[in-house]
Amino acid sequence: MTSRAPRAPAPSSAVDATAGTDRRTVASPVAPCAILTRPDGQAQSLAARLHAEGIDTLEFPLLHIAAQADPAALAALDAALRSLTSYSLAVFVSPNAVVHALSRRVQLQSPGSGADEGEAAVRWPETLPVAVVGPGSAQALAEAGIAAPAYRVIVPPGGPQARFDSEALLEQLDLPALAGRRVLLVRGDGGRELLADTLRANGTQVDIVSAYTRRAPEPDAAAWAALEARLVEPQRCAWVLTSSEAVRHLSTLLAARYGTRDGVHTPGTPQVLAQILSAPCFTSHTRIADAACSAGFDRITQCAPGDDNLLAALKTWADPIQVKHDDR
Repeated sequence: MTSRAPRAPAPSSAVDATAGTDRRTVASPVAPCAILTRPDGQAQSLAARLHAEGIDTLEFPLLHIAAQADPAALAALDAALRSLTSYSLAVFVSPNAVVHALSRRVQLQSPGSGADEGEAAVRWPETLPVAVVGPGSAQALAEAGIAAPAYRVIVPPGGPQARFDSEALLEQLDLPALAGRRVLLVRGDGGRELLADTLRANGTQVDIVSAYTRRAPEPDAAAWAALEARLVEPQRCAWVLTSSEAVRHLSTLLAARYGTRDGVHTPGTPQVLAQILSAPCFTSHTRIADAACSAGFDRITQCAPGDDNLLAALKTWADPIQVKHDDR
């Protein structure tokens, strides 16, 4: 299982459980390690696949996701979910938008209606198409029972040149047909305005609702210790960066803890910062790669979107490390 604060691979003391004595051991990491920065609870699937390939993982969440709790935002979300049939299209910008909006819809079901709760959870107007930015959101919809052929789900196509972003989704929408119609856009607090602005520029009425919130977590001492211990050998570690917002938060965290690469450092930290930034990082979009570059990372690999492509890229990176370990 993935641990947020695994035992440091640097020299440590271990207790012999059978003899009850304290033994000093010197250990070094033997398996390559992927540092997963997705929000809490959203990295397990990728972590399990990496473990199956002999790649260790360290979870270092850079975003915290929570259901929307602001009364005004909830009121707007509830009103939209109660009037879905008034829309010509519903757009979900992320898996989090799908999960939290549909969960809220279940909560809105009348407890005295007599409807089966599981059935109510997936009852979506069959005449209301759904558009999503990528396959992760499409999978979240499918898990809620919203999938072809019963429903029309619009998603950018996959393939080697796939792009899963607002621009790619807009290419799949019939913008002239949406002129004069209502579109529901479900997202978190804030976010890019490209989708809404483009739809409105084409004469569409867009209602934007927020189903969840994002905030920047503060790693505790154990999380920092685990990260720094791993990055004693940065060539054996790789960052997995899947959100430009998360990368910007990481940059802020690093500057606060270590100082900036070309600026004033906390005493004793320049080497640690250099180790962190010299580790390779893997991203799935140009915007994320640009954010990583701005944060000071030197070795950035941009692969195609999706966990399959991330896994393939990480395996390619890890293979030589694993071979060197096997030869020792």
